[in-house]
Amino acid sequence: MARQGVRGTVAISVPAREFTSVLIGCGAVFAAFEPQLDASPQGSQFNSAARLEPRSHVVRLISTQNTSGFVGILNEAVSKNNCEGYNVGGSWIPADRYRIDVLRWPDNPVEFMGQSRILEHIDIPVDADALFPGPPADFCGFSALHCAIVGNATAIQQESETLIATSMASEPVPLSALLRPRTVRERARQFRSVLLPAREDPEDYRELVAGRKPKVVILDGAATVCRWLGAGMAPITVALVERTAPSGEAAAEILDRYRARSPQDLPLPAYLARVPAGIEVLAWQSRPGNP
Repeated sequence: MARQGVRGTVAISVPAREFTSVLIGCGAVFAAFEPQLDASPQGSQFNSAARLEPRSHVVRLISTQNTSGFVGILNEAVSKNNCEGYNVGGSWIPADRYRIDVLRWPDNPVEFMGQSRILEHIDIPVDADALFPGPPADFCGFSALHCAIVGNATAIQQESETLIATSMASEPVPLSALLRPRTVRERARQFRSVLLPAREDPEDYRELVAGRKPKVVILDGAATVCRWLGAGMAPITVALVERTAPSGEAAAEILDRYRARSPQDLPLPAYLARVPAGIEVLAWQSRPGNP
């Protein structure tokens, strides 16, 4: 839907919401992933970095040789001693050994002003290469907002730590290695999805999230659907409603109202036609400015 430029809502009724948002989030991340890491000398991203305004951007430097990285304020990117390099937090880093990731919302440059570069470890699970849609350093090192999940962040994080097997011979890895979640209050952590607190005001996040252009926003739970459905932060909104929730009927009524305003219902793709028993799915196209 997103690739075709269709804006719409997918409403999913489930017996219980456990793990649903995490699994859908993993699917959104995989579908939206685009490689950013070019390990060739021509792919150093130096020319792009040189155009950034000095001392205005937080950046992450991702090593092309190991799993180390650095975070800090980009002071400048210039040729020094006939060698291209980045000055991050007062230290020079050779551009031929690092790729640059510009950190935008939810990281605030003000929080890094006056600090030296911060060493960080890029967590790449062992023997999990086949699970990633791209190079492990690319998928695990760069930050990109592929989906936002609104709900109980603690519960979602706990569910994302569920282990899955990669093969009979290797150690299992958590779903979080694929979802790559972070909360808005964590600092400079690599991410592919952002967790938003359902109890806060949607207006505090609507424009900020939309500006980062996630492909999908997942509203995790009936109460979240009631509160956040009108935020319209992404082209596709996935509304998860657990039928046993106290606010389940209210969420269903709200979804019905939005569906009644829709230009048309959208069919499920042929390969999703066989929805598992106990789960109901409806999708409809949104009018401009409405879910």
